[in-house]
Parts: sequence; structure tokens; C-alpha cells
Amino acid sequence: MELGISRDELNIISMNVILHAGNARDLNMSVLDMLAENDKNYIAIEEKINSAKKELNEAHKFQTDMIQLEANNKEVPFSVLLIHAQDTLMTITSEVLMTEKMVKIFKNKED
Repeated sequence: MELGISRDELNIISMNVILHAGNARDLNMSVLDMLAENDKNYIAIEEKINSAKKELNEAHKFQTDMIQLEANNKEVPFSVLLIHAQDTLMTITSEVLMTEKMVKIFKNKED
């Protein structure tokens, strides 16, 4: 198996996953703060959720690049940082999905 990516490149990709997932978490927490404060500006809430999902998509693209390398028989070095990045992405994806459901619950209670 030939080397598909250097350790330095892998670290940069891992940090990009963490960066974009972290941006999504910040946006998601802002939505939760709005809900906690009974802020009913659902347009702003939806915009923040959509922005969070875009950040998650960006993070996911970086992760997918690594998966595609391995699928094409290219070696991707083992990296605890990449594992952490993937775990972060998965966790924050779940948080955003839960927040989306919470927003629907809050909106439906008002109707």
C-alpha cells in the first residue's frame, strides 16, 4: 500500500474537522441559549441551525477525503488526532440533530 498522505497533511485535515465541528457547536449553543431565554425569533434560530449544518458538512468533507484515500488503497497513518476529530464531528452532529428536534417542539407548543 502506498502512502496517501503525510502526517503533517493529516494533522491539518484533522484540525480542519475539529475547527468546523467546533464552529457548528458554537452556533448550536447559541440556538440553545436562545431557546433557554425564550427567544422566539425562529428565523434567526433556523439560520443558525443551517449555518451549523454547513459547518458540519465542511468538516465531513475533510473526513470523507481520508476515507476515500483508504478506499483507493492509499495508506492513511494512524492518528489519535484524527480519531479525536471524528469523535468531535460525530458528537456535535448528534447535538445539532437534537437541537433541531427541540426547536420543533418549542415551535409546536406555541401553535
